This record gives sequence, C-alpha cells and structure tokens, in this order.
Amino acid sequence: QAGASIINTASIWGRVAEARFGAYVASKHAIIGLTKTWAKELGSRGIRVNAVCPGWVRTEASMRSLGRMAEQGAVSEAALLEDIVGAQALPGLMEPADMAGTYLFLASDLAANITGQSLGVDRGEVPW
Repeated sequence: QAGASIINTASIWGRVAEARFGAYVASKHAIIGLTKTWAKELGSRGIRVNAVCPGWVRTEASMRSLGRMAEQGAVSEAALLEDIVGAQALPGLMEPADMAGTYLFLASDLAANITGQSLGVDRGEVPW
C-alpha cells in the first residue's frame, strides 16, 4: 500500500567484484538491479524500494567466507581479517545489531524521499 517500504539486502560485493565468489557477487548485483527496477515500477503507488549493502558483519556465514578466502589465498584468517579491517575508514567488524538502525531509517518516514538506492554500510571500505 502507499507509504510502504521494501528493503532488500545486497552486499558491498553488489558494487565490486571478488575473485572466486562469482555466484555470490552476481546475486548481489542482481538485488541492486531489482531494487532499482521495483523502485520505478512501484513508485507511482507510493511504495519505496531500497537496498542495504552491508560490509563485513560478524556472522557465521561471513566468518565461513573469511575462512574460505584465507584458505584459497594461502594466508591466515587473522592476516586476511587485518587486510579487510585495514581497508576500512572505521576499522573493525560490525555486529549484526549494528545494521538495525539503517533498516529502521529506511523503513521510517524520515526516508520518505529515498527510493531506488543501494546504501552502503561498510565502515568506509568501498567508495560509493
């Protein structure tokens, strides 16, 4: 209904590419494209559609990915994590609860004029 907000979850990898993660990267690029398409299709009905693109969040899935990336790159997980954190303007890994405010903002009336956007929440890792 009018005033509704759809919030998709993509990833910073929806804006960049990462070797050996083609299917994941492609799916995140697709979510951003779908977000833009739905924003155009649903805007006339007063429905906003945006995507959140998290960076590294400490979840079981991201830590498994970190392990696979370290193994494939023949580096330790600690060294890889140090490289990731070193690429961020605000170093450190986010926790899942750190993402809540972004979703609440996009769902609120404060974001009434925002649609078709992919919002990076990545501690400054990827230039948007």
